Amino acid sequence: MQEPQHPMPTLPGFEPPIPGLIDGMDEEELAITVGLGLVAREAAAVEYVLHGIYVHLAKVAKAYTAQATATGGALIKQCRSALEQLGDSAVPATRRASLVRDLDLAEEGFRLRNRFLHGYWQFDHEVQSWLTLKGAHGMTRPEIAHTDSDAVWELAHRLQALHDRLVHWDIAQFGELAETENGDRGWASVKHL
Repeated sequence: MQEPQHPMPTLPGFEPPIPGLIDGMDEEELAITVGLGLVAREAAAVEYVLHGIYVHLAKVAKAYTAQATATGGALIKQCRSALEQLGDSAVPATRRASLVRDLDLAEEGFRLRNRFLHGYWQFDHEVQSWLTLKGAHGMTRPEIAHTDSDAVWELAHRLQALHDRLVHWDIAQFGELAETENGDRGWASVKHL
């Protein structure tokens, strides 16, 4: 039996540079593909801000003068360790609790990001949802889970909101007066290069 022909999915105003990469995709596949791109972008933004927070917590003079920084879960561990080494006078208890909560959310977000981005996606016709299969470190069986395209978009949205909270936390704790994009002066999250 021949697979049904799907019309070429479209995004208004978007013409893919290499259309052949999306040939045969239906709208659900296109939604997942775009959503995965958003997850990757938003997770990278969270990692960038977390790196800046780590640099401040660890009292590193310039962000990229030390060895290459960790990413994902390892970066979160570095942030937790640096935070624990600082006294309560350096980071007030309410701000500390807020950062710990956001580090927990980042850890869960990165775990899902890894499953979504590094997993193999296959449509399960029996249950009408997507199956993701991913190997996990230290395990002898793959991580298998059902999901849909909404989960990918929801994760991108959660990561975006987390990024915004982390930027506000960084400004409140370590912000510096700087010139804004509009030419005004205001408090900003600054990463010294």
